[in-house]
Amino acid sequence: EAPAPADPPRAPQGSLGHPANADLRINNAGLAIIKASEGLRLEAYELMGRWYIGYGHQCTGCAGSRITEAEADALLRDDVTVAESAVRRLVTVQVNANEFSAMVSLAYNLGGGNFAKSMVVSYLNASDRKAAADAFRNHNRAGNQVIQHLVERREKERALFLSQ
Repeated sequence: EAPAPADPPRAPQGSLGHPANADLRINNAGLAIIKASEGLRLEAYELMGRWYIGYGHQCTGCAGSRITEAEADALLRDDVTVAESAVRRLVTVQVNANEFSAMVSLAYNLGGGNFAKSMVVSYLNASDRKAAADAFRNHNRAGNQVIQHLVERREKERALFLSQ
């Protein structure tokens, strides 16, 4: 009987990532995925006990608040820098702008901790780009249910990841 394939190695916690990725920033295609997926809400809204505004920006004490589209864009840029940092730190192989931007969109949606545990990171760091691309599809559930909106988002991220 053939042995089961080994799981790819996990990214080391606290990794510095690949130095060639240090200057990468999300591109317009990646931002477009986030904007389209999150949707723009100029008035604060509550979702599962948390408050949000703009493009999914989590806010505290913002019930009843309103912002402009320019303010929403600024909040998104600030929030995206957190996701960019997570991708830079965790990815130990050199990536192109589209791969990076697709992963930033995923990390923005999942949060850095969940992104760090994703098979996207594991497969990519094991230099298996095809498996990494396919692993985007693993993140299409909320509350143990497949969510069509997440299926569509993951397909857009996967397509960007695979594009040159």
